[in-house]
Amino acid sequence: MSNYPLRLPDHVMAEAKELAERNGASLNQFLTSLIAERIGELRATAQIQARVERANPALALAILRRAPDRVPLAGDELP
Repeated sequence: MSNYPLRLPDHVMAEAKELAERNGASLNQFLTSLIAERIGELRATAQIQARVERANPALALAILRRAPDRVPLAGDELP
């Protein structure tokens, strides 16, 4: 476990304390969960971006063109 001296503007600290209390968590738990969620979001975004960069639209379209042209099954129709 690590410590980091975090400096927050007064209005941000006040809102964080209020939200932590409303969620039944300590300020430390609340801020830790927010930071962890944001890290997860940034990692997921980076992974998606890496997949986008590897994408080959021409190949994807070629695969889709091989699909048979049929009437959709019941329930799969477009609105």
